[in-house]
Parts: sequence; C-alpha cells; structure tokens
Amino acid sequence: MSADWHSERLPELARALAARPRHEALRGHITELLHSGFGVPYHEIDHEAYLLDGRGRIDTMWGAVVIELKSDLRREEGDVRARLPAYLADAGSRSPSPRPATGLATDGATFIAYALRDGALKELARYSTDPEQPNELLAWLEPLLSDRPDLLPKPRVVAQAFGRGSLTFGKVRIALDSLWAELRNDPEVRLKHGLWNGLLREAYGEDVGEESLFLQHTYLTIVVKAIAARVLDLPVHDPEALLSGKALAEEGIIGGVEADFFDWPLKRAAGAELVRHVALQTARFRLRDVETDVLKVLYESLVDPEQRHDLGEYYTPDWLASRIVAAAVDAPLEQRVLDPACGSGTFLFHAVRRLIAAGRAAGWQGTQILEACQENVRGLDVHPVAVTLARVTWLLALGNLARERQAKLTVPVFLGDALQWNLRRYVDRADVLVEVPGDAPLQIPAGFAEDQAVFERGLDTLNQGIADGSTPETVGHALRRIEGAAAADADALAATFAHLQALYRAGKNGIWTFVLRNLVRPVWLSRPEQRTDVLLGNPPWTVYRHLSSGMKERLREALQQYDLWVGGHLATQQDLCALFWARGAERYLRPGGRIAFVLPFAALNAPVFAGLRDGRLGGRIEVRLTGGWSLERVWPIFGAQSGSSTTSTCVLFGRREPAGPHPAEVDRWEGRLPGRDVDDAQATQALAHRRAPWPRARTLAGVSPYRERFRNGATIYPRRFFLVEPEPESRLGSRRDAPRVRGHAGALDKEPWRSVAPPHGPVEREFLRQLVLGETIAPFRLFDTVTAVVPLRGSSVLDAAAAGADGFRYLAAWLHDVEAKWAAHCNKDAAGQPRMTLLAQMDHMHKLSCQAGQGGARILYTKAGTRLSAARISASDALVDHKAYWALARSADEAAYLIAVVNSAAVLDKVTDLQPHGQRDKRDFDNLVWTLPIPEYDEADPLHRDLAAAASHAEQVAAAVEVGESQHFTARRRAIRAALAADGVAAEIEAMVDALLPP
Repeated sequence: MSADWHSERLPELARALAARPRHEALRGHITELLHSGFGVPYHEIDHEAYLLDGRGRIDTMWGAVVIELKSDLRREEGDVRARLPAYLADAGSRSPSPRPATGLATDGATFIAYALRDGALKELARYSTDPEQPNELLAWLEPLLSDRPDLLPKPRVVAQAFGRGSLTFGKVRIALDSLWAELRNDPEVRLKHGLWNGLLREAYGEDVGEESLFLQHTYLTIVVKAIAARVLDLPVHDPEALLSGKALAEEGIIGGVEADFFDWPLKRAAGAELVRHVALQTARFRLRDVETDVLKVLYESLVDPEQRHDLGEYYTPDWLASRIVAAAVDAPLEQRVLDPACGSGTFLFHAVRRLIAAGRAAGWQGTQILEACQENVRGLDVHPVAVTLARVTWLLALGNLARERQAKLTVPVFLGDALQWNLRRYVDRADVLVEVPGDAPLQIPAGFAEDQAVFERGLDTLNQGIADGSTPETVGHALRRIEGAAAADADALAATFAHLQALYRAGKNGIWTFVLRNLVRPVWLSRPEQRTDVLLGNPPWTVYRHLSSGMKERLREALQQYDLWVGGHLATQQDLCALFWARGAERYLRPGGRIAFVLPFAALNAPVFAGLRDGRLGGRIEVRLTGGWSLERVWPIFGAQSGSSTTSTCVLFGRREPAGPHPAEVDRWEGRLPGRDVDDAQATQALAHRRAPWPRARTLAGVSPYRERFRNGATIYPRRFFLVEPEPESRLGSRRDAPRVRGHAGALDKEPWRSVAPPHGPVEREFLRQLVLGETIAPFRLFDTVTAVVPLRGSSVLDAAAAGADGFRYLAAWLHDVEAKWAAHCNKDAAGQPRMTLLAQMDHMHKLSCQAGQGGARILYTKAGTRLSAARISASDALVDHKAYWALARSADEAAYLIAVVNSAAVLDKVTDLQPHGQRDKRDFDNLVWTLPIPEYDEADPLHRDLAAAASHAEQVAAAVEVGESQHFTARRRAIRAALAADGVAAEIEAMVDALLPP
C-alpha cells in the first residue's frame, strides 16, 4: 500500500463508500480496497463466481472471503442472510486457504461479517463507514484481509482491530460461548468466576458478575497478555506459557503476567487454539512504537457502553494524566509514586515516561533507570482486568529500555483493595480476609501480610504442604521456623492451610497463590518504609445512592471516622472518592507527601466535600489543599462520547501536613477538544487557561429560591370547551372583531367530556388568546401555541353573566353554553351541586388571573413526562396551561441560565426517583425541580454566565431543527435533543450543571 494512496485516495474512497454507490461502482471500490489497501493481486479476485452446483453467483470472492454487494443493507439484510450460508459452504469447500470461510456483506456504508458455525449463519461484527476516519475501515478489515506485521498501535486502530465491533472479537465471542457452555459447571472454573465476581463487588459495591462480562474480560485478558509478549518480541504460540506468564518469567519479567481467573479456556484443546489465534492477531502491531495508554481505549471499545456506565469504568485521557504527573512529580528520580486505583495504568505510563526522560537527562544508565522504575512507580487496583491492563501498560511505557534489563525485572503493579475493606482488626492482632465463594474466608495474619519476604516464604510453605499432602500441624511447625514470623501468626496461617487443603481436594485449585499474593499487597504498601512520596490518580466516583445496602453501611462508617459524613438529605450525595482521598493519604502517603486526584467538580465547592477541603480528617490525618484545576468547561474529558453521564471534573492537589485554608484561586481551563484521545499538543491548542477565584462554596440548603417564583399554569379544562379552531368561512368571510370558532375535539379527551358536543360560534377577538400547552414546550424551543377562548379581562375572570353585563354578547353566549354543559356533567356533592364552578376551576389559586399583565420574558417547563423540557417565551399576551410551570425572568440571561439547568439530564437524574408513577411511566415533575439547591442567577458568577451563553447557542441549534406538523411532539423533542447532542452543546451544558449541583 503506497503512502500516496493511503493519504490521498483512501479518504476519497471512504467518502464514496459511505454514500452507498451503485452496484458496479461499489464493485470497483471494493476491488481497489482489496488491491491497494491490502495488496491482493487482481488475478486472485474473482467476480461473479458461480457456485459449484451452478445455483447462484458470488459477487466477489478472494480465497475464503465471500463478499456480497448490496445497494442498501438497511432493506436487503434479509436477502444476505438467506443467500450467504450456501455461498460460505461453497467457498469453504473450494478454497485452499486454512482460514474458515468468512462472509462480508456491504453496501459501502455498512460492512457486516458472517461465519458458519454448525451450519448456522452467525454475525461476527459490523462496521459503519466513517468518511472522516478512513483508516478505521482498514483497521476493521485487517483481521479478515491481512496479516501484515507493521500496523502502528494508535488507540483507535487497536480498538477497531480488537474491540467490541471487531471481526476478531466477533469470532472469539462465538467460540467462548461454546466453551463456557461446556465448562461453566467445572468446580475450578466456577471458583474463578466467583472470585472474579467477588473482586468486582469490592470495586463497585454490588454484584455485577454477568457471565457475558466474564467472557468479555476473558477475551480482553488474552489480548492484553499477548500484547505483553509482543512488546518484548516473545513468541505467542504456546497458550499456556502466554496466559500463565511463563513466557515472560523465562525472560526475567516477574509480575508482568500471572495465571489468573481467565485461563479457564485452556481446559479444552479448542480453547488453547482460540488463545493462539487471538495472540497471533496482536503480532501485526509495532508495539514498541506505542506513545499512549492504548489499552484503556481497547477496554472501553469492548465493554458495552451501558455496562461501562453502570460500572463507572471511564479512564483518564492521556493529555490530562500527563499534565497531572508533571505537576505532582517534580523530582521523578527521587520520588516514589503510587496510583491506588490505577485502572488501565494511564498515570503509571506517564510517570514511567517522566522518570525515564529525567534519568536520561541526568546521564543514568538504562539498568539504573529500570531499577528506579521498579522501585518508584507502583500501581494498585481491585479490578482483576484493570490490573492486567496496567501491568502491560507499565511494560509498554518502558519501550526499548526493557531490552536493557539484567537478570530480573519486576512489574510493581498489584491486585488488591486500596481501601483495605478486607483488613479485620482484633484486640491483639489483625487479619486480611480473602473471600471464598460459598465458603468461609481465608485468613492471612497481618504479620505475614505486612512483610513481603516473610509472606513469600510462608506462601511457598503452604504450596509445598499442598503438594506433599502435609498435615496442618507439620505446616505449622515449618511456618514457625520462618525468620521474622511470630508464633501466633504461624498458627493462624496453619489453620488457613487446612482450609486451602480442603479447597484443593474439592477441585477448587489452581488460583490461590495468585489470589493470596496479590490481595495482601495493600497491607505491605502501607508499611511506613513503603509509603509513597506522591499519591495520584483517578479513584472511583461511586455515589452512595448507587451502592448496595451493605456497602452503604461500610462507606458511612468509614467516612464518619474521617468526619467526612454529612448525612441528612445530602447522604445520597456522599462519594467513595472522598474516602480514597482520606484513607489513601493515611495509609500510603508519607508525612509531607503530595496527593493529586481527579475528582468530581463538586469537590471544589459542594457541602458534601466540605470536610475534605477543610483537611482535618477526623483527627486521624491532616491534608492541606495546595491547588486545584477547574475543568468543568472542558469537553470531552471522559465518558461524554460513550453514553455516559458527562460529570464535570476537577483536579485537587494537597500535602500531608497541617491543614489550612485552601488557595484563593484555581487554574481554570476551558475549550472543546477535537476528540477525547487528543495528545498534549492538541489539548494546548484547544484549551484556554487562566487563574480564577476558587468556586464559591455552596450552602447546605436543599431547596432552591426559585421554588417560590415558579407557578403552575391555569386549568383550561375541558379542553374542547376552550381550545378552538376556525370554523369554515362563508363567502362573506368572518368578522374581524369576532371570528367564528369551534371547540377542538381531541383524541385524548376523556369521558364524560368526549361525548359532549364542543361549542361553536363567534367570540370577540380580545378573548381569543394564545395558550402554551405542555406539549408546546421542547428543549430550548417552543412549538406553535394553540388558540383558546379565555374569559380574562385585565385581572378579572368573567363568567357568562359578567360577560353579558360588560357587553360581550358573543363571549356570554359561549360561556352560557359551556357552563350549562359543565353543570350537567361535572362532579357533584351530596346535594347534587357542582363541587366547583367552571370558572372557579380555571382560576383556582389565581392560576389564571395572576398571568394578566405579565410583561417580559418567561421561563416555562413541562409539568409531566419522562423527560423535562424547558424554553422561554417573550410574548406577553400568551397564557400558560396547567401542564406547564412558569416564572417571570428578571433578565434574558437569567432565563437562559434556567432553561439550561432545567433541560439537563443531571437535574432529571436527581428528581426522577421522586416522581410518582402512572400506569406505565413516571408522571409529574411539578416543583420537584426546586427541591434541588439550584442557586439564583448571579451575573458575577462565571459558571452562571457560561450556562446562559450555552443555552443561547442551544436555542439556535433547536430552532434550526426541521420538524413536521404531523410528527408527534415527543418525536419532535427527540429530534431536537439529537441535534443538541450532535452539536456538542448538550454535553457542555451537562458538565456545567453537574458543576453547579451536588453529585
């Protein structure tokens, strides 16, 4: 593939394909793609190939790849599924290729890959051509059409090759499903699945261990371990050596890869072959050229966006992580760094790269730099897949420096719970508890857990005892002889041996060395001599209300220890990340050490984080805030492009030293990045920086001052009595001062009113008013209002008698008709009298008369539904129906600010649990919005001004959306929301509203 074709012709070709070209043009484009993109000789491409039985023709075929060309797959996918099984069977029988036959259906805009499994057609993956990303099409097709070992490991290319939509994953997913059906009840496999689920429960506070997620993690682990081998140019043909880490261990790489929960496919020969196939795919990338943490992008591309949202699995972009490392680690050759929730290892990657650069600048030898990396850049995470990713990311960060290693290179990234939930303290000792699914926990005395050398000798003794079939007494004697082991600890570990032996005899083996070695690491890392100079990272943001009941109690008790528990109506807003700050600093940070965490923006000013900002953490430890980065106007940072909430962000810096007031200013960045995974140079170009006042602290008040200003609209009901449409005109036309109208009979009218004839006749024009209904209001836009007969004159509501007395004979006649019909059909008291007159209902609590004479802009929002919609209206003569709420704006900017807030998903998320349920869906919002602490608009507050400006832009976007009159109002609202999301302004507003409100 020539560079000119790649840079000049490929983008043009991608645009042509995305436009769904005609059949012959599509054939030519696919042929060019095969030849110029993948080096396929023209003579090997067969067009219009007859089946061997002569009963059909294959559009295009190359080896075992069958390509079916269509005009529009949106309507022809059924035809593909009908024809392709015969085509694939035919291709498989005639192809000399060892590859199984694969089908590829395309109309240019969409590519769908298929394979035959047990005679049935299975979809492997599909891809939509993006004319702005032509290289992604090649990356997606690579596993099918090429084995070239020269691909640059750019994050999006790696994701296309191995992610959720890739051909590789599509094939492996089917094979793993089959293997799981065979092995799911195997005792050892069940144990590994249970242990994996237990660790995720520690990470997220609830069971999330779906089998589909376990299979996705298995696949990802295979890919990542193969990448680890390829980083060092090691062979990947031995599946057992690859997954166990033996291949790396033989090269002196310790802790880079370990046997873990995900080697279960090796119990079958088909599983070993599957591992080998996946590993060979990784050999196509030049992994020593990697410059970023590519594995986080792979992970996010693999796990379903809704699952990632539920798990909170979104990783820090490289440009931000590198800046935090640079700010927090000012002496990389001297400072030890620990990320206690390292995820895929992004912060570790940049800390290693910073140390290497400093070492080379100081003239250090490679071996000296490697030794410093092992000692000074450490990671910890409770998520087993995250740890695998982080270990390989740590190795990727070394680049060619790994070649300069001597006898041994240890990767200091550990599987363990940084919060040490599994540490149980007793009167005279402490134990680390390791959960065993369906059984009592294993107990490791802290005396062993705290000393790595003592623990390793103890673990060797346990393993030898298992191998020899020793008794607990014999093992206990051996443990007592270990130098540094206390007798009580040796006896306790001997009891654990008896438990382990029983597990082995039940077939629940093969995993305990890995589990025990890793899960005691946090205790060792918290020893005084192992503590870190810099604690940094992006800890889990898990809000209290999303935790299981058991985890809620644990978090409450832990936060109370540090005086971080606020309770009351703010209890649901407590966040696990605050505990990471306090407990992380207490257990892992040396006195005088630095801490730098990515946190929710609320950490800067929300009352629920007031204790963290104060820094006097329950008398256990003090941490003084030394700086903050305000990032609420930066988009996207993480999650915004993946279906997640667009929680706004900040970075807090602190020191473990006596607490004091936080700085008066923060560093504030704002701007829209061209993409989430931009490099530092692109971020610098896109973002503006300035010093700004530290965000003003929010109060503990839980009710907005706007609650008193917003009112419900008037009850204009029954609608067929008041909502009107013009009557057909005679040849003489209609009177200008009293047009003829008739009541509108709607499909949603209810009994008894739907059986009552609507009124009709002339009505004086001044009583024909524009009425805003709930369905009139869309996000940042109003649809057409309706015309209604409203008997309002000044601030007086007229009945038939009053209208007649004032000389409005047409209105009087109209009201006389509807008042009689009301009296006949309305609800009555025991005496047979109407419980409320028609006009009293209309002006109940002065909801109609108070709207008289309201000048200036008004803010409107919908009373009911599953989504809030808000807009503003400037027409002073329009009236608001009871299906909407309204308030008079004090300024245009206040109106814009409020509609931005009310339209946000952040507000909806905080009130939806309070909504009453109707028969099918949640119903009224009413004043629930104002139970939130939404502050009044403050012109001096930059966040308020920014929200107002964003809302004004959103109004322009919403106004440009073309909607048809025949469309239901909910469909029209969806179209507007889609346009706001595509523009990016929706995500910007979400981030700012999140910064405005508590979590």
